[in-house]
Amino acid sequence: MSKALTTVIAAIDIGSSAIRMDVAEVRSDGQVLPLESLKKGVQLGKDAFTDGVLSEESIRAACGVLQDFKRVMDTYGVLRYRAVATSAVRESTNRETFLDRVLMSTGLDVQILDSPEENRLTYSAVLETLKDGPELQEGSSLLVEVGGGNADITLIEGNEPLQSGTYPLGAIRLRAGIASTATHEQQMRVVKRRIANILANVRRSIALKDAVNFIALGGDVRFAALAAGGGRGNLSPTVLAREEFEEFVESVFRSRIETLVRKYALSYLDAETLVPALMTYLLLLRETKARSVIVSGASIRAGILAELTPEKERGRLKKLASQILSAARSLGRKYQYDEGHAERVKDLSDLLFGELSGEQRMSDAHRLYLQVAALLHDIGLFLNTRAHHKHSHYLIVHSDLFGLRQRELDIIGNIARYHRRALPQRSHPTFMVLERDERVLVSKLAAILRVANALDKGQLQKVADISVSRDGDHIVLTASNVSDLSMERAALAGRSEFFSEVFGKRIILREAEATS
Repeated sequence: MSKALTTVIAAIDIGSSAIRMDVAEVRSDGQVLPLESLKKGVQLGKDAFTDGVLSEESIRAACGVLQDFKRVMDTYGVLRYRAVATSAVRESTNRETFLDRVLMSTGLDVQILDSPEENRLTYSAVLETLKDGPELQEGSSLLVEVGGGNADITLIEGNEPLQSGTYPLGAIRLRAGIASTATHEQQMRVVKRRIANILANVRRSIALKDAVNFIALGGDVRFAALAAGGGRGNLSPTVLAREEFEEFVESVFRSRIETLVRKYALSYLDAETLVPALMTYLLLLRETKARSVIVSGASIRAGILAELTPEKERGRLKKLASQILSAARSLGRKYQYDEGHAERVKDLSDLLFGELSGEQRMSDAHRLYLQVAALLHDIGLFLNTRAHHKHSHYLIVHSDLFGLRQRELDIIGNIARYHRRALPQRSHPTFMVLERDERVLVSKLAAILRVANALDKGQLQKVADISVSRDGDHIVLTASNVSDLSMERAALAGRSEFFSEVFGKRIILREAEATS
Protein backbone atom coordinates (compact mmCIF):
# COMPACT_ATOMS: atom_id res chain seq x y z
CA MET A 1 0.00 0.00 0.00
CA SER A 2 1.50 3.38 -1.06
CA LYS A 3 2.06 6.09 1.47
CA ALA A 4 -0.40 8.99 1.30
CA LEU A 5 1.07 12.17 -0.15
CA THR A 6 1.67 14.83 2.50
CA THR A 7 2.72 18.47 2.69
CA VAL A 8 4.41 20.02 5.72
CA ILE A 9 3.26 23.52 6.69
CA ALA A 10 4.07 25.96 9.49
CA ALA A 11 2.48 28.93 11.26
CA ILE A 12 4.51 31.49 13.23
CA ASP A 13 2.95 34.03 15.60
CA ILE A 14 5.15 36.90 16.84
CA GLY A 15 3.22 38.12 19.87
CA SER A 16 3.77 40.63 22.65
CA SER A 17 5.26 38.22 25.17
CA ALA A 18 6.43 35.25 23.11
CA ILE A 19 7.10 33.89 19.63
CA ARG A 20 5.34 30.63 18.83
CA MET A 21 5.41 28.18 15.93
CA ASP A 22 3.24 25.19 15.04
CA VAL A 23 4.39 22.69 12.40
CA ALA A 24 1.84 20.33 10.88
CA GLU A 25 1.44 17.75 8.15
CA VAL A 26 -1.38 18.02 5.63
CA ARG A 27 -2.45 14.65 4.24
CA SER A 28 -3.89 14.14 0.79
CA ASP A 29 -7.42 14.02 2.24
CA GLY A 30 -6.96 17.49 3.78
CA GLN A 31 -6.49 16.25 7.35
CA VAL A 32 -4.05 18.40 9.36
CA LEU A 33 -1.84 16.48 11.81
CA PRO A 34 0.28 18.43 14.35
CA LEU A 35 3.99 17.62 14.32
CA GLU A 36 5.56 20.11 16.73
CA SER A 37 4.69 23.22 18.75
CA LEU A 38 7.39 25.64 19.91
CA LYS A 39 7.35 28.70 22.17
CA LYS A 40 10.09 31.11 23.22
CA GLY A 41 9.52 34.16 25.43
CA VAL A 42 10.50 37.52 23.93
CA GLN A 43 9.02 40.59 25.64
CA LEU A 44 8.42 42.77 22.58
CA GLY A 45 5.37 44.27 24.27
CA LYS A 46 7.36 45.79 27.11
CA ASP A 47 9.13 48.02 24.58
CA ALA A 48 6.14 48.69 22.36
CA PHE A 49 3.62 49.60 25.04
CA THR A 50 6.00 51.71 27.12
CA ASP A 51 8.23 53.48 24.57
CA GLY A 52 6.42 52.84 21.28
CA VAL A 53 9.61 51.43 19.74
CA LEU A 54 11.26 48.00 19.72
CA SER A 55 14.68 48.04 21.34
CA GLU A 56 17.80 46.69 19.64
CA GLU A 57 18.02 44.02 22.35
CA SER A 58 14.46 42.81 21.66
CA ILE A 59 14.98 42.80 17.89
CA ARG A 60 18.15 40.72 18.25
CA ALA A 61 16.38 38.29 20.59
CA ALA A 62 13.44 37.90 18.19
CA CYS A 63 15.74 37.32 15.23
CA GLY A 64 17.65 34.68 17.21
CA VAL A 65 14.43 32.80 18.05
CA LEU A 66 13.23 32.97 14.46
CA GLN A 67 16.58 31.67 13.18
CA ASP A 68 16.11 28.64 15.44
CA PHE A 69 12.54 28.18 14.22
CA LYS A 70 13.70 28.41 10.58
CA ARG A 71 16.19 25.58 11.20
CA VAL A 72 13.36 23.45 12.60
CA MET A 73 11.25 24.26 9.51
CA ASP A 74 14.12 23.18 7.25
CA THR A 75 14.53 19.94 9.18
CA TYR A 76 10.85 19.08 8.62
CA GLY A 77 10.95 20.18 4.98
CA VAL A 78 8.26 22.84 5.37
CA LEU A 79 6.87 23.78 1.94
CA ARG A 80 4.36 26.46 2.93
CA TYR A 81 4.32 28.81 5.89
CA ARG A 82 2.83 32.05 7.13
CA ALA A 83 4.53 34.23 9.72
CA VAL A 84 2.53 37.03 11.36
CA ALA A 85 3.13 39.74 13.95
CA THR A 86 0.43 41.23 16.14
CA SER A 87 -0.02 44.27 18.39
CA ALA A 88 3.53 44.79 19.74
CA VAL A 89 5.10 45.01 16.28
CA ARG A 90 2.03 46.68 14.76
CA GLU A 91 2.17 49.56 17.24
CA SER A 92 5.95 50.13 17.11
CA THR A 93 7.29 53.05 15.10
CA ASN A 94 10.25 50.97 13.89
CA ARG A 95 8.13 48.01 12.73
CA GLU A 96 9.50 48.19 9.16
CA THR A 97 13.06 47.99 10.50
CA PHE A 98 12.04 44.93 12.52
CA LEU A 99 10.50 43.20 9.48
CA ASP A 100 13.59 43.96 7.37
CA ARG A 101 15.94 42.61 10.04
CA VAL A 102 13.92 39.39 10.31
CA LEU A 103 13.90 38.94 6.54
CA MET A 104 17.66 39.53 6.21
CA SER A 105 18.62 37.27 9.12
CA THR A 106 16.18 34.40 8.57
CA GLY A 107 14.65 34.69 5.10
CA LEU A 108 11.20 34.71 6.71
CA ASP A 109 8.68 37.18 5.30
CA VAL A 110 6.58 38.39 8.24
CA GLN A 111 3.19 40.06 7.79
CA ILE A 112 1.67 42.45 10.31
CA LEU A 113 -1.93 41.47 11.04
CA ASP A 114 -4.72 44.00 11.32
CA SER A 115 -6.91 43.46 14.38
CA PRO A 116 -9.98 42.25 12.39
CA GLU A 117 -7.95 39.58 10.60
CA GLU A 118 -6.45 38.48 13.90
CA ASN A 119 -10.01 38.12 15.22
CA ARG A 120 -11.09 36.17 12.15
CA LEU A 121 -8.22 33.66 12.23
CA THR A 122 -8.76 32.94 15.92
CA TYR A 123 -12.53 32.71 15.50
CA SER A 124 -12.31 30.13 12.71
CA ALA A 125 -9.94 28.00 14.80
CA VAL A 126 -12.24 28.13 17.83
CA LEU A 127 -15.28 27.06 15.82
CA GLU A 128 -13.34 24.02 14.63
CA THR A 129 -12.51 22.94 18.20
CA LEU A 130 -16.10 23.46 19.40
CA LYS A 131 -17.69 21.28 16.68
CA ASP A 132 -17.54 18.17 18.83
CA GLY A 133 -16.98 19.94 22.15
CA PRO A 134 -19.29 21.12 24.93
CA GLU A 135 -22.81 21.96 23.85
CA LEU A 136 -23.46 25.68 23.93
CA GLN A 137 -26.60 27.07 25.48
CA GLU A 138 -28.99 28.54 22.96
CA GLY A 139 -28.28 32.23 22.52
CA SER A 140 -25.25 34.46 22.04
CA SER A 141 -21.69 33.54 22.96
CA LEU A 142 -18.84 35.85 23.92
CA LEU A 143 -15.45 34.78 22.55
CA VAL A 144 -12.48 36.35 24.38
CA GLU A 145 -8.73 36.09 23.93
CA VAL A 146 -6.48 38.19 26.18
CA GLY A 147 -2.98 38.53 24.77
CA GLY A 148 0.00 40.56 25.81
CA GLY A 149 -1.09 43.73 24.02
CA ASN A 150 -4.82 43.50 23.37
CA ALA A 151 -7.96 41.52 24.04
CA ASP A 152 -9.95 40.31 21.03
CA ILE A 153 -13.67 40.13 21.85
CA THR A 154 -16.37 38.78 19.54
CA LEU A 155 -20.09 38.29 20.16
CA ILE A 156 -21.45 35.43 18.09
CA GLU A 157 -24.89 33.97 17.44
CA GLY A 158 -24.69 30.37 16.30
CA ASN A 159 -21.73 30.39 13.90
CA GLU A 160 -22.13 34.01 12.82
CA PRO A 161 -20.20 36.93 14.35
CA LEU A 162 -22.41 39.86 15.35
CA GLN A 163 -20.03 42.36 16.93
CA SER A 164 -16.29 42.30 17.41
CA GLY A 165 -13.49 44.55 18.54
CA THR A 166 -9.91 44.71 19.74
CA TYR A 167 -9.27 46.56 22.99
CA PRO A 168 -6.11 47.59 24.93
CA LEU A 169 -6.64 44.98 27.62
CA GLY A 170 -3.47 42.95 27.08
CA ALA A 171 -1.65 41.67 30.15
CA ILE A 172 1.67 43.42 29.38
CA ARG A 173 -0.03 46.66 28.42
CA LEU A 174 -2.08 46.71 31.62
CA ARG A 175 1.08 46.49 33.72
CA ALA A 176 3.08 48.99 31.65
CA GLY A 177 4.02 52.16 33.46
CA ILE A 178 3.06 50.95 36.94
CA ALA A 179 5.74 51.97 39.42
CA SER A 180 7.85 49.01 40.49
CA THR A 181 8.17 50.60 43.94
CA ALA A 182 4.43 50.32 44.56
CA THR A 183 3.19 47.53 46.81
CA HIS A 184 1.52 44.47 45.31
CA GLU A 185 -1.87 45.67 46.53
CA GLN A 186 -1.35 49.11 44.96
CA GLN A 187 -0.28 47.59 41.64
CA MET A 188 -3.32 45.32 41.56
CA ARG A 189 -5.69 48.21 42.30
CA VAL A 190 -4.24 50.12 39.33
CA VAL A 191 -4.62 47.07 37.05
CA LYS A 192 -8.23 46.54 38.12
CA ARG A 193 -9.07 50.21 37.62
CA ARG A 194 -7.53 50.19 34.13
CA ILE A 195 -9.58 47.16 33.14
CA ALA A 196 -12.80 48.71 34.50
CA ASN A 197 -12.19 51.95 32.56
CA ILE A 198 -11.73 50.12 29.25
CA LEU A 199 -14.74 47.87 29.90
CA ALA A 200 -16.92 50.97 29.71
CA ASN A 201 -15.85 51.34 26.05
CA VAL A 202 -16.39 47.64 25.37
CA ARG A 203 -19.99 47.84 26.64
CA ARG A 204 -20.77 50.64 24.18
CA SER A 205 -19.69 48.52 21.21
CA ILE A 206 -20.55 44.95 22.20
CA ALA A 207 -23.72 43.72 23.90
CA LEU A 208 -21.88 41.80 26.62
CA LYS A 209 -25.03 41.28 28.71
CA ASP A 210 -26.64 39.28 25.88
CA ALA A 211 -24.06 36.49 26.07
CA VAL A 212 -25.12 33.24 27.72
CA ASN A 213 -21.91 31.38 26.82
CA PHE A 214 -18.36 32.50 27.60
CA ILE A 215 -15.58 31.02 25.45
CA ALA A 216 -12.01 31.87 26.47
CA LEU A 217 -8.72 31.13 24.79
CA GLY A 218 -5.09 32.04 25.39
CA GLY A 219 -2.19 30.65 27.37
CA ASP A 220 -3.15 32.26 30.68
CA VAL A 221 -6.71 30.93 30.74
CA ARG A 222 -5.50 27.49 29.62
CA PHE A 223 -3.17 27.54 32.64
CA ALA A 224 -6.17 28.39 34.84
CA ALA A 225 -8.11 25.46 33.38
CA LEU A 226 -5.26 23.10 34.19
CA ALA A 227 -4.59 24.49 37.65
CA ALA A 228 -8.19 24.94 38.77
CA GLY A 229 -10.09 22.22 36.97
CA GLY A 230 -7.64 19.64 35.71
CA GLY A 231 -7.99 20.63 32.07
CA ARG A 232 -6.50 18.42 29.40
CA GLY A 233 -4.00 20.99 28.13
CA ASN A 234 -4.66 20.32 24.44
CA LEU A 235 -7.05 21.62 21.78
CA SER A 236 -10.04 19.92 23.41
CA PRO A 237 -12.23 22.43 25.28
CA THR A 238 -12.37 22.38 29.08
CA VAL A 239 -15.42 23.60 31.02
CA LEU A 240 -15.04 25.40 34.36
CA ALA A 241 -18.01 26.39 36.47
CA ARG A 242 -18.29 30.15 36.87
CA GLU A 243 -17.84 30.00 40.65
CA GLU A 244 -14.83 27.71 40.30
CA PHE A 245 -13.16 30.11 37.88
CA GLU A 246 -13.95 33.17 40.02
CA GLU A 247 -12.50 31.53 43.12
CA PHE A 248 -9.27 30.59 41.33
CA VAL A 249 -8.77 34.04 39.77
CA GLU A 250 -9.40 35.80 43.08
CA SER A 251 -6.80 33.59 44.77
CA VAL A 252 -4.25 34.38 42.05
CA PHE A 253 -5.08 38.09 42.27
CA ARG A 254 -4.26 38.10 45.99
CA SER A 255 -0.96 36.28 45.49
CA ARG A 256 2.38 37.99 45.02
CA ILE A 257 4.40 37.22 41.89
CA GLU A 258 7.04 35.34 43.86
CA THR A 259 4.35 33.13 45.39
CA LEU A 260 2.94 32.23 41.95
CA VAL A 261 6.42 31.39 40.65
CA ARG A 262 7.03 28.96 43.51
CA LYS A 263 3.55 27.48 43.70
CA TYR A 264 3.00 26.79 40.00
CA ALA A 265 6.60 26.54 38.74
CA LEU A 266 6.08 29.53 36.43
CA SER A 267 8.72 31.81 35.00
CA TYR A 268 8.73 35.28 36.55
CA LEU A 269 7.52 36.83 33.26
CA ASP A 270 4.64 34.34 32.93
CA ALA A 271 3.59 34.95 36.53
CA GLU A 272 3.72 38.70 35.98
CA THR A 273 1.25 38.59 33.06
CA LEU A 274 -0.99 35.92 34.56
CA VAL A 275 -2.71 38.18 37.08
CA PRO A 276 -3.93 41.00 34.77
CA ALA A 277 -4.91 38.50 32.06
CA LEU A 278 -7.08 36.38 34.35
CA MET A 279 -8.65 39.44 35.98
CA THR A 280 -9.62 40.69 32.50
CA TYR A 281 -11.32 37.37 31.74
CA LEU A 282 -13.12 37.45 35.08
CA LEU A 283 -14.45 41.01 34.76
CA LEU A 284 -15.67 40.27 31.23
CA LEU A 285 -17.30 37.04 32.45
CA ARG A 286 -19.17 39.01 35.11
CA GLU A 287 -20.67 41.19 32.37
CA THR A 288 -22.40 38.13 30.87
CA LYS A 289 -25.07 35.63 31.91
CA ALA A 290 -22.74 32.66 31.37
CA ARG A 291 -22.73 30.01 34.08
CA SER A 292 -19.42 28.49 32.99
CA VAL A 293 -16.18 29.23 31.16
CA ILE A 294 -15.43 27.12 28.09
CA VAL A 295 -11.65 27.15 27.65
CA SER A 296 -10.55 26.39 24.09
CA GLY A 297 -7.05 25.31 23.16
CA ALA A 298 -7.38 26.93 19.74
CA SER A 299 -4.96 29.63 18.64
CA ILE A 300 -4.33 32.03 15.81
CA ARG A 301 -1.77 29.52 14.52
CA ALA A 302 -4.47 26.87 14.11
CA GLY A 303 -6.44 29.34 12.01
CA ILE A 304 -3.38 30.04 9.87
CA LEU A 305 -2.66 26.34 9.36
CA ALA A 306 -6.27 25.78 8.26
CA GLU A 307 -5.92 28.50 5.64
CA LEU A 308 -2.73 26.93 4.29
CA THR A 309 -4.67 23.82 3.22
CA PRO A 310 -5.85 24.52 -0.36
CA GLU A 311 -8.32 21.61 -0.40
CA LYS A 312 -10.72 23.56 1.85
CA GLU A 313 -10.16 26.99 0.32
CA ARG A 314 -13.44 27.45 -1.61
CA GLY A 315 -15.71 26.36 1.23
CA ARG A 316 -13.76 28.48 3.69
CA LEU A 317 -14.04 31.61 1.54
CA LYS A 318 -17.80 31.08 1.15
CA LYS A 319 -18.21 30.75 4.91
CA LEU A 320 -16.05 33.83 5.52
CA ALA A 321 -18.17 35.91 3.14
CA SER A 322 -21.30 34.86 5.03
CA GLN A 323 -19.69 35.81 8.36
CA ILE A 324 -18.58 39.21 7.07
CA LEU A 325 -22.07 40.00 5.73
CA SER A 326 -23.56 38.95 9.07
CA ALA A 327 -21.20 41.35 10.86
CA ALA A 328 -22.09 44.12 8.37
CA ARG A 329 -25.80 43.66 9.08
CA SER A 330 -25.11 43.82 12.82
CA LEU A 331 -23.22 47.09 12.29
CA GLY A 332 -26.12 48.41 10.22
CA ARG A 333 -28.59 47.63 13.02
CA LYS A 334 -26.33 49.42 15.49
CA TYR A 335 -26.76 52.57 13.38
CA GLN A 336 -30.49 51.93 12.84
CA TYR A 337 -30.30 51.46 9.06
CA ASP A 338 -33.28 50.73 6.81
CA GLU A 339 -32.71 46.99 6.54
CA GLY A 340 -35.22 46.40 3.74
CA HIS A 341 -33.72 49.13 1.56
CA ALA A 342 -30.17 47.96 2.29
CA GLU A 343 -30.96 44.36 1.32
CA ARG A 344 -32.69 45.38 -1.92
CA VAL A 345 -29.79 47.62 -2.91
CA LYS A 346 -27.37 44.77 -2.14
CA ASP A 347 -29.34 42.34 -4.30
CA LEU A 348 -29.67 44.84 -7.17
CA SER A 349 -25.94 45.57 -6.95
CA ASP A 350 -25.22 41.84 -7.03
CA LEU A 351 -27.39 41.42 -10.12
CA LEU A 352 -25.46 44.09 -12.02
CA PHE A 353 -22.11 42.83 -10.76
CA GLY A 354 -22.87 39.35 -12.08
CA GLU A 355 -23.48 40.77 -15.55
CA LEU A 356 -20.24 42.78 -15.58
CA SER A 357 -17.75 40.79 -13.50
CA GLY A 358 -16.39 38.55 -16.27
CA GLU A 359 -15.43 41.21 -18.78
CA GLN A 360 -14.29 43.63 -16.06
CA ARG A 361 -12.06 41.09 -14.29
CA MET A 362 -13.77 41.57 -10.96
CA SER A 363 -13.36 38.80 -8.38
CA ASP A 364 -15.46 37.24 -5.62
CA ALA A 365 -13.61 39.47 -3.13
CA HIS A 366 -14.70 42.54 -5.13
CA ARG A 367 -18.28 41.25 -5.08
CA LEU A 368 -18.08 41.04 -1.29
CA TYR A 369 -16.79 44.63 -1.03
CA LEU A 370 -19.77 45.79 -3.07
CA GLN A 371 -22.24 43.79 -0.98
CA VAL A 372 -20.89 45.23 2.29
CA ALA A 373 -20.89 48.77 0.88
CA ALA A 374 -24.47 48.31 -0.33
CA LEU A 375 -25.63 47.13 3.10
CA LEU A 376 -23.93 50.05 4.87
CA HIS A 377 -24.18 52.91 2.35
CA ASP A 378 -26.81 54.78 4.38
CA ILE A 379 -25.59 54.25 7.97
CA GLY A 380 -24.32 57.84 8.01
CA LEU A 381 -27.95 58.93 8.40
CA PHE A 382 -27.55 57.93 12.05
CA LEU A 383 -25.22 60.91 12.51
CA ASN A 384 -26.82 63.47 10.22
CA THR A 385 -29.11 63.55 7.19
CA ARG A 386 -26.87 66.18 5.58
CA ALA A 387 -23.87 64.75 3.71
CA HIS A 388 -24.73 61.33 5.11
CA HIS A 389 -22.62 59.63 2.43
CA LYS A 390 -19.52 61.18 4.03
CA HIS A 391 -20.66 60.05 7.48
CA SER A 392 -21.18 56.53 6.11
CA HIS A 393 -17.60 56.53 4.87
CA TYR A 394 -16.34 57.65 8.28
CA LEU A 395 -18.30 55.03 10.24
CA ILE A 396 -17.21 52.20 7.93
CA VAL A 397 -13.48 52.96 7.92
CA HIS A 398 -13.46 53.42 11.70
CA SER A 399 -15.39 50.24 12.45
CA ASP A 400 -13.95 46.91 13.60
CA LEU A 401 -15.80 44.93 10.94
CA PHE A 402 -15.14 41.23 11.44
CA GLY A 403 -12.86 39.59 8.87
CA LEU A 404 -11.86 42.71 6.92
CA ARG A 405 -8.46 44.37 6.91
CA GLN A 406 -8.17 48.13 7.30
CA ARG A 407 -7.24 48.52 3.64
CA GLU A 408 -10.40 46.65 2.66
CA LEU A 409 -12.47 48.90 4.93
CA ASP A 410 -10.90 51.93 3.21
CA ILE A 411 -12.04 50.57 -0.17
CA ILE A 412 -15.55 49.71 1.07
CA GLY A 413 -15.90 53.09 2.78
CA ASN A 414 -15.07 54.88 -0.47
CA ILE A 415 -17.56 52.77 -2.44
CA ALA A 416 -20.30 53.74 0.04
CA ARG A 417 -19.18 57.38 0.06
CA TYR A 418 -19.82 57.72 -3.69
CA HIS A 419 -23.29 56.19 -3.77
CA ARG A 420 -24.67 59.74 -4.18
CA ARG A 421 -23.67 63.34 -4.82
CA ALA A 422 -20.06 64.07 -5.88
CA LEU A 423 -18.04 61.59 -7.96
CA PRO A 424 -14.50 60.48 -7.06
CA GLN A 425 -12.08 63.37 -7.50
CA ARG A 426 -8.35 64.03 -7.08
CA SER A 427 -9.22 66.64 -4.47
CA HIS A 428 -10.66 63.94 -2.17
CA PRO A 429 -7.80 62.81 0.15
CA THR A 430 -9.48 59.60 1.31
CA PHE A 431 -9.86 58.52 -2.32
CA MET A 432 -6.40 59.54 -3.48
CA VAL A 433 -4.68 57.69 -0.64
CA LEU A 434 -5.71 54.44 -2.39
CA GLU A 435 -3.47 52.76 -4.95
CA ARG A 436 -4.33 53.32 -8.62
CA ASP A 437 -5.89 49.86 -9.10
CA GLU A 438 -7.91 50.36 -5.90
CA ARG A 439 -9.22 53.73 -7.17
CA VAL A 440 -10.29 52.07 -10.42
CA LEU A 441 -12.07 49.34 -8.45
CA VAL A 442 -13.85 51.91 -6.24
CA SER A 443 -15.08 53.75 -9.34
CA LYS A 444 -16.46 50.54 -10.87
CA LEU A 445 -18.22 49.37 -7.73
CA ALA A 446 -19.50 52.84 -6.77
CA ALA A 447 -20.97 53.22 -10.27
CA ILE A 448 -22.89 49.95 -9.78
CA LEU A 449 -24.02 51.01 -6.30
CA ARG A 450 -25.33 54.36 -7.56
CA VAL A 451 -27.50 52.60 -10.14
CA ALA A 452 -28.75 50.00 -7.66
CA ASN A 453 -29.63 52.70 -5.13
CA ALA A 454 -31.53 54.69 -7.77
CA LEU A 455 -33.52 51.61 -8.80
CA ASP A 456 -34.91 50.99 -5.31
CA LYS A 457 -37.81 53.38 -5.74
CA GLY A 458 -41.57 53.17 -6.02
CA GLN A 459 -42.93 49.78 -7.07
CA LEU A 460 -39.61 48.13 -7.92
CA GLN A 461 -39.21 46.29 -4.65
CA LYS A 462 -38.18 42.77 -5.69
CA VAL A 463 -35.00 41.83 -7.50
CA ALA A 464 -36.74 38.61 -8.57
CA ASP A 465 -38.91 40.76 -10.83
CA ILE A 466 -35.87 42.03 -12.81
CA SER A 467 -33.89 40.30 -15.57
CA VAL A 468 -30.69 41.52 -17.21
CA SER A 469 -29.80 41.30 -20.88
CA ARG A 470 -27.56 43.02 -23.45
CA ASP A 471 -28.57 45.09 -26.45
CA GLY A 472 -25.37 46.26 -28.12
CA ASP A 473 -23.69 48.73 -25.75
CA HIS A 474 -26.78 48.85 -23.57
CA ILE A 475 -27.48 46.87 -20.43
CA VAL A 476 -31.22 46.28 -20.35
CA LEU A 477 -33.07 45.76 -17.08
CA THR A 478 -36.50 44.30 -17.72
CA ALA A 479 -39.00 44.56 -14.87
CA SER A 480 -42.06 42.35 -14.66
CA ASN A 481 -45.19 42.80 -12.50
CA VAL A 482 -44.76 46.60 -12.63
CA SER A 483 -47.17 48.98 -14.36
CA ASP A 484 -45.31 52.31 -14.06
CA LEU A 485 -41.55 52.83 -13.97
CA SER A 486 -41.53 56.62 -14.30
CA MET A 487 -40.12 57.16 -10.78
CA GLU A 488 -37.33 54.65 -11.31
CA ARG A 489 -36.47 56.06 -14.75
CA ALA A 490 -36.25 59.60 -13.35
CA ALA A 491 -33.95 58.45 -10.54
CA LEU A 492 -31.87 56.41 -12.96
CA ALA A 493 -31.42 59.35 -15.34
CA GLY A 494 -29.65 61.31 -12.64
CA ARG A 495 -27.53 58.44 -11.31
CA SER A 496 -26.44 56.41 -14.36
CA GLU A 497 -24.08 58.88 -16.06
CA PHE A 498 -21.15 57.75 -13.93
CA PHE A 499 -21.97 54.12 -14.80
CA SER A 500 -21.88 54.96 -18.53
CA GLU A 501 -18.59 56.80 -18.09
CA VAL A 502 -16.92 53.94 -16.21
CA PHE A 503 -18.22 50.98 -18.19
CA GLY A 504 -18.98 52.58 -21.57
CA LYS A 505 -22.52 51.20 -21.44
CA ARG A 506 -25.91 52.74 -20.89
CA ILE A 507 -28.55 51.36 -18.55
CA ILE A 508 -32.06 50.97 -20.00
CA LEU A 509 -35.06 50.13 -17.82
CA ARG A 510 -38.05 48.46 -19.51
CA GLU A 511 -41.36 46.91 -18.54
CA ALA A 512 -41.80 43.30 -19.53
CA GLU A 513 -44.15 42.80 -22.44
CA ALA A 514 -47.55 41.54 -21.38
CA THR A 515 -48.31 37.98 -22.37
CA SER A 516 -51.66 37.13 -23.84
